[in-house]
Amino acid sequence: MTLINRPGSWQQAALACLDSGIARDIALMLADARAVLDGLASGDAPEAARQAAAILDDTDSLYDLQGLAGAVSDAAGILDRAVRDALAGIPGTIPGA
Repeated sequence: MTLINRPGSWQQAALACLDSGIARDIALMLADARAVLDGLASGDAPEAARQAAAILDDTDSLYDLQGLAGAVSDAAGILDRAVRDALAGIPGTIPGA
């Protein structure tokens, strides 16, 4: 997993309730963000990639472009699994649809 864990974060739990529309919007946004980050990390647009890397550096991000793309992908997967698991107990729903 490429998400950066903070020391002690494994001891914490959080519960967030989202309606299905918001969860879907977040999943679509994460997919778009991943596509942009993958494009930048691929080196197809070297000047844009340098600018993006500089922004991450200026903000003291713990991620580089490839790491951020992977973390966005991981977050999307976590959200997808959470939605699928939430729907699994509801009769008549199609998990993952």
